[in-house]
Amino acid sequence: MNGVKKLKSESTELPDCVISHIFSMLSLKNLVKTSALSKQWYREWGFRKDLNFDLQNLFDFNTIPDLPITLPLFQRFQCQFATRFDYFMQKYPGVIIRSIRVNFPLGADHTYAIDRLIRKGLLKGANRIELLFANETHFQINQFRFVFPFLFGSNSLTYLHLQNCCIEATMDFSGLKNLRTLVLHQVPVKQNILQDLCLNCIHLENFTLNECTFISDLRITSSMLLHLNINCGRIITNRNIDIIAPKLLSVEYSSDCFYHLRIVNIKAHMLSKFSYRSINIFNIVDFSGLKNVTTIVFDGIRECLQCHVISHLFSKCLQLEDVTFKECNIKCDMKIIGAKLCRLRIIDCPYKNHCSYKIDIDALNLSSFEYMGHTFMRPIISLKAPKLSKVFWDVGPRMEDIYNFDTIARLHLLQDLTMNMGRPQISELRKDLVRFQHLTQLKLFLVGAYKPDMDYFWILDIATASPRLKTLSLTIQNEHTEISHMVESQRQRREYVRFIHNGLKYVELHGCVCSIDVIELASHLLRSATLLKQITLSSCHNYYIGAGRWNMDSHGCCWFERNVIHEHLKDEVNEHCQLIIL
Repeated sequence: MNGVKKLKSESTELPDCVISHIFSMLSLKNLVKTSALSKQWYREWGFRKDLNFDLQNLFDFNTIPDLPITLPLFQRFQCQFATRFDYFMQKYPGVIIRSIRVNFPLGADHTYAIDRLIRKGLLKGANRIELLFANETHFQINQFRFVFPFLFGSNSLTYLHLQNCCIEATMDFSGLKNLRTLVLHQVPVKQNILQDLCLNCIHLENFTLNECTFISDLRITSSMLLHLNINCGRIITNRNIDIIAPKLLSVEYSSDCFYHLRIVNIKAHMLSKFSYRSINIFNIVDFSGLKNVTTIVFDGIRECLQCHVISHLFSKCLQLEDVTFKECNIKCDMKIIGAKLCRLRIIDCPYKNHCSYKIDIDALNLSSFEYMGHTFMRPIISLKAPKLSKVFWDVGPRMEDIYNFDTIARLHLLQDLTMNMGRPQISELRKDLVRFQHLTQLKLFLVGAYKPDMDYFWILDIATASPRLKTLSLTIQNEHTEISHMVESQRQRREYVRFIHNGLKYVELHGCVCSIDVIELASHLLRSATLLKQITLSSCHNYYIGAGRWNMDSHGCCWFERNVIHEHLKDEVNEHCQLIIL
């Protein structure tokens, strides 16, 4: 309250637009208090169009653990929460409400306040309502029953999110004709409710079922549905689901249990993206319903990938262009043949047997390949991909892991290479990396113990052998970085007179960049890369780990002296290049 009084004393000369902006940042509790301080401000809080009722806005709590720990005290606090937002809505002077969000474990005992909240919100044009009644306590709460007879007729609601509610069987969905997005979270779902919902929500485009209890087999029939997301979580079920949606574009399915929903029938001829995360897939997915899919992701499958996925996938899904296998078990040799396959990712897929295995890839149109596998038994990878131009490669930092890179080294037309490698591998890999004369982008992540006799001039050798190189990124993770800094800070900088490059434009150096070795590398690049536009040095570890994921570690260097780096490099920077030190 003192902050609000201070606002009153200091804001008499502020423009109205500034005062309104300040009010927009106040909690709802303090927003209401302003009306008691000034008649001028009485209706100012009515300009708040997005109403968020949670612990922070109505009380001084931030998390559920701050709540009373006994049942009587908790029930009293529930009533206080409901009373406060009910009072707020009764006094709310605004003409328009854009969105309403309630984030607190309420239940059937608070129906009076919840109904009034939604009724007034819809009358004032709310297009987004979120009722998040997640019960993070150990108390039993009777679920709020979603029925709302006042939803009859048209309204502006386009987004509805219900959590830990119960939809009444008598619910009439005819008032939700404008609904575009529906999220049901921890809601019991039966076929008759689902049927009425799909029949009346004629513009529904996005539908999410998150950790819902399925009381019967389900059939989703919708003429407008575009995106379907089903997350079974830890809910155990043996139900079946049919999906009939002629305009459906994507399906995301996930489960943490062995017994879960079975997708027995998919009729969606426009379906282009399918994502599946679960431990088993045998007799769960009908691959014939995925015949037009172009992008597919499998995550966490523990059954044999070759027997239960690949043998069906590439024989029935003939339009596949983008395939990802992430953390799936490999139990035998794999043979991937895809006539239209353009992008393939095999990331962190462990091998369970005690002998070497093969991965044969035959894809004439494959342009991008990602492989990451730190397994004890290393695969023999065979690639028939004449159009391959982009590769991410990470098989671990050990010296013995480099044997397979020869498969990649023969791809002389490679343009984009991202590699995670260890220091013991440098001596061998530098011989292969100078073969790529068509490289335009090179990103390297280097990890391992510091060696005083090793510099980074081999990076310049690679750049020299790749005249088309435009972007170079190097991330360094040194062990015992304090030793490398103490040793190298005492020696003189070395020269490398053979380097000159007329194509390189952007350079990024991340991680342990305070060492003299890295400063030497940056100095040569600044002096001899004639078209260099920007060079960035950052102490963060910034490197790719596959399947669209990046590691952004803010603790990359034991000490980062910005001024030291600037003093070493400031005289090397010309007027056409920008030096950035983060």
